Amino acid sequence: MRERAEREPFPLPEDYAGRVFATCAALEETAMQTQQKPKKTLFRYGGWIAAALAVFIAVPNLSPAAAAAMADIPVLGALVEIVTFRSYTYDDGHSAADVQVPELEGGAAAQEVSDQVKAYTDQLIAQFQEDCQTIGEGYQGLDVASRVVTDSDEWFTLRVDATQTQASGYSFSRFYHIDKATGQVVTLSGLFREGADYVTALSAEVLRQMEDQMAEDDALGYLPEEFTAIDPEQNFYFNADGALVLVFDEYTVAAGYMGMPEFTIPASVTDGLLK
Repeated sequence: MRERAEREPFPLPEDYAGRVFATCAALEETAMQTQQKPKKTLFRYGGWIAAALAVFIAVPNLSPAAAAAMADIPVLGALVEIVTFRSYTYDDGHSAADVQVPELEGGAAAQEVSDQVKAYTDQLIAQFQEDCQTIGEGYQGLDVASRVVTDSDEWFTLRVDATQTQASGYSFSRFYHIDKATGQVVTLSGLFREGADYVTALSAEVLRQMEDQMAEDDALGYLPEEFTAIDPEQNFYFNADGALVLVFDEYTVAAGYMGMPEFTIPASVTDGLLK
């Protein structure tokens, strides 16, 4: 069947997605009903469920068209996304690196993110290797790790954290977002209406929070006098409450001991600006 599917890919029926949803709904209802059924009946329903799941797993693998269509369904998209990792490690007795590079599968947007992450981490590795040759027996380190910070019905967000170490350490991050409703990779500017001055609005809110927090705690080391504006493609993610959170690399808006500051933006700030 796999060989034939590769030779003769078949068109996906227009009502395929609806059938999948109907099947899932029926299975859920059946599961509730079987609580009152004798054990023999449970085995029969169990066989039907297993067969349905087998089809659900097999069809995406046999048909590229089916896989793409299922990945585009917001509720089912997360089920067909697979995250794997490739590793780069180095240790010459002087310098060391440990890089874990995520690879996403499950659609065009996932592949685009994987390509972007690979290009980014390849650049970090190349710079590390060049620095090793330059400093000789001096020490330097590179650590790169990642984690999923958002995986909801609407968004998938991957965070890649890196730390470069020589005399001191410097930590920075990049965030990659997939809008599951559109199947597109999105950056900060893509959240807002064309022509909306979101940079000014968000920058003013970040500055306000810095000053308010420092007024309450003089131990905080923000640098409001050096902050002019956010980057138009500033790092961000949506927290568990759905609020927009802006993230800054170490040393950019605060002293190093503050780490990587984050600012949660109230909805009132972005009202009228978002798409």
